Amino acid sequence: MTSSAASTLSRSQRRVAAVGGRHIGDIVGWNTERINVSREDARKLLEPEKFEHLIVDMDPATALSRAAGEVKRPANILVRPFSRPNVDTPASFGVYLQNKNDGEKGDSVVCGARCRVDSGGNRIVSLPPEGGAGLDAALAHAENIAAHANHLVTHCETRDISNVLVAMVKALSGVPIRNRGGLYLLPPPSCGTWKRLKPALEELRVEPLTIEMHDAPDNLAVAKSAAQSALESDIAELLTDLEKAKTDGMRQDALSRRV
Repeated sequence: MTSSAASTLSRSQRRVAAVGGRHIGDIVGWNTERINVSREDARKLLEPEKFEHLIVDMDPATALSRAAGEVKRPANILVRPFSRPNVDTPASFGVYLQNKNDGEKGDSVVCGARCRVDSGGNRIVSLPPEGGAGLDAALAHAENIAAHANHLVTHCETRDISNVLVAMVKALSGVPIRNRGGLYLLPPPSCGTWKRLKPALEELRVEPLTIEMHDAPDNLAVAKSAAQSALESDIAELLTDLEKAKTDGMRQDALSRRV
């Protein structure tokens, strides 16, 4: 839904409410800034409305796997999970230095560091290769992965809170009104809870969006306009992707999802 369509819909709903229209639910959504909040603080903020259980603990092995993919790596660094890690850890990754050779003899890859969940299972640590000397570039990258992984164990970032928001509206019996998500229709009994959550969400650096919906025949025309605007926007993006696929190429599965 475009901002102009949302504004038109909101004004229409206020007019309907003013003449006694029946409240049939709220359309809700959100915008997020860059989020970085401790899991403990997030639970305290959501506790008054009994949503603190949605802030789950992150297993260190999961945090390591996620950090290995999220931390930007230099062009000559590769990060791979060990196929047979030692039995004293649930997860361990090797950080490799890739030396490119001329011709087609194949690039040489040397393990220069490790990143693993320690034997106690509570922390992620960076180490030199087992039984060998570390390489500075690989060790530096392993340290970055370990730092980010340990941060993920204790903190929620934008991705985590976005997942919590989806779980929250589902718990409030919200119905997605677009296949790609982002907007949900809450039934009237849940609308008060969403409004009460606003201060907590803003503290989490989330901007909650709400459009009250009231029944009236002319709302069909407004809803049609909003839906048409959203569809036209999607079609324009699709046409751009199709044009790009012709010139730059695009994986078939990605193109199918976009269609």
